[in-house]
Amino acid sequence: MDERRRLAKEIELAATPDQVWQAISTPQGMSIWFVPHELTGEQIEADFGGGNTQAGQVLEWEPGKRVVYAAPSPDGEPPMTIEFLVEGRQGGTTVLRLVQSGFFGDDWEAEYDGFGKGWTMFLHNLAEYFRHFPGLPVTGVVATGFTELPGETVWATMIARLGADPALGEQVHLTPEGLEPIDGVVDLRDKSLLGIRTEHGFYRFMADDLHHMVSTTQYFYGVTVDRESRTAAWQSWLNHLVEE
Repeated sequence: MDERRRLAKEIELAATPDQVWQAISTPQGMSIWFVPHELTGEQIEADFGGGNTQAGQVLEWEPGKRVVYAAPSPDGEPPMTIEFLVEGRQGGTTVLRLVQSGFFGDDWEAEYDGFGKGWTMFLHNLAEYFRHFPGLPVTGVVATGFTELPGETVWATMIARLGADPALGEQVHLTPEGLEPIDGVVDLRDKSLLGIRTEHGFYRFMADDLHHMVSTTQYFYGVTVDRESRTAAWQSWLNHLVEE
């Protein structure tokens, strides 16, 4: 067995190779579809919400074609790496390949599955960005709550607090208490995942049983949003949800 345990994803995007390269090789580009990223010295720091940040560095760099990032790993272990490969296709589309290597510990299969589902969602974000909001800048909001409650229990509570349990493709009007309503269409749906596309961006709600957390990632394109106040409001909403 390959002890590096490689996870691979591939997606064809309605964008040029240069547009895709910018989306996977710069902090601004990564923020468009993943989580907010910032350059801190020689490292790139990702904000996963709730005070959870992770710093990584560039291991390999082939401009316009390939970049490899190294993420933190247990002491003495090779780093977990995330490789992006960009390949243009005839007709103006681009194939993006992602390879993540290095899963450790007794729960590596669950970790592998969790990362796989996460990357499917984030790559869907990138495809939908190019389809609906190409070229627009983003303001990203991430909030994460941690809990020892079972994932199914937390997810059921979240759905109840949002005010709807919609199906894929359904038009929705969500009413989270104390926050502005969310109007849009369900563009992602799974057992513990709900994604809404609105007029100006995306809302993603997730429960992660492996890491005992529940989170929301939100993307607002081409509009003015107070990231700090919105993050605080959603963090408070999630904290209240997991404390009950």
